[in-house]
Amino acid sequence: MKIAYALMFSAMLAFVACGDDSSSSSVPESSDSSKPASSNDNANFDCTTDSVKVVAPAKGDEFKVGDTIAVVFGSSLDFGGFGIEYRFDGGEKKIGLLEEAVDGETDGKTCNEVKVVLSVECEEDEECPSIAADDAYIRVYPYSKQAKGSNSGTIKVTE
Repeated sequence: MKIAYALMFSAMLAFVACGDDSSSSSVPESSDSSKPASSNDNANFDCTTDSVKVVAPAKGDEFKVGDTIAVVFGSSLDFGGFGIEYRFDGGEKKIGLLEEAVDGETDGKTCNEVKVVLSVECEEDEECPSIAADDAYIRVYPYSKQAKGSNSGTIKVTE
């Protein structure tokens, strides 16, 4: 049997507009996770870009396999939604974090947030591969123009 390298994704999507007021909350929550929400509650991120910019997770962030990661990005490119990948081992290994592309604001200044769960699905009788890494990162890319994507800072993922 083949080992499935699929990561489960969280259905929780929230879209965050970068505002000018300050807040202690780094990631506003949406009251209805089935519908994107806009909020000016978060001035901690600057998503201004003329292409794609990943602002979270940030360099040095640490996660465990199974954690929910809030991926925050801005974009001015509209090419059929966005894909999100977890890359590790110097970028040589990659795993898609979404089953399908997600939509996002593409005005070049709005922060889009997508929550994904970092976990591996394997066949019942197979050993799951380790996805832990000291040199991992998240890549966000326009779905039909993958070369135009951007990477998060380097993150550490442990078992």
